[in-house]
Amino acid sequence: MVEETGVEFIPVTTVADEEILDTILSQPFSYVSTEGAVWRSAAERMRRVKDERKSHLLVISCGNPVGAVGWSPGQTPGFFRLDLVSCRDEAWTADLVDRALRRAMALLTRAREVQRVELLTPAYNDVFLEYLTACAGFEVEGILRDRFFLDGRYWPGVVCCADLREFAPQGAAEPAGRQELLDRLHKKALEDLTEAHRAMWNA
Repeated sequence: MVEETGVEFIPVTTVADEEILDTILSQPFSYVSTEGAVWRSAAERMRRVKDERKSHLLVISCGNPVGAVGWSPGQTPGFFRLDLVSCRDEAWTADLVDRALRRAMALLTRAREVQRVELLTPAYNDVFLEYLTACAGFEVEGILRDRFFLDGRYWPGVVCCADLREFAPQGAAEPAGRQELLDRLHKKALEDLTEAHRAMWNA
């Protein structure tokens, strides 16, 4: 669904979406990504893209991908971990982080029973620190020493927890947005069936 500023938030449901996510994950260096500077092989990226326990929301600005928000369940029921991957740091602002996380949290809380959502970000991540200062969505719970390594030194990690009241669903999903999601899921189902038939005939 396109917003007034030309930003789209697209759930990863189709093969084309997965290819965009793979491109985003292939960028090894970012000051905004919550996992820090991470180099991933093609096989590692594909495992992450195809992992059924993980969900992803593409963030597209003016037709170009700038990153993705991902979330995955932990071992404890109702526990989830959020992360953000950036492939174009200059596009990210505290406002865009807020909008992206809110959209991801809306999808998460509508689909799952959620008790706790955590986020860990490097202390050098100025965009996230500005977001945490300006917005009420997450509370800082602690600091992990020497959690990240960048630019020849170790940096602390900032542990945050979502205030679920701040992200409580507000009414039903927009009809247009719901129809768009249903259309994308239908397309994904057709792609899976086509791939299954192709594999059966090639066996």
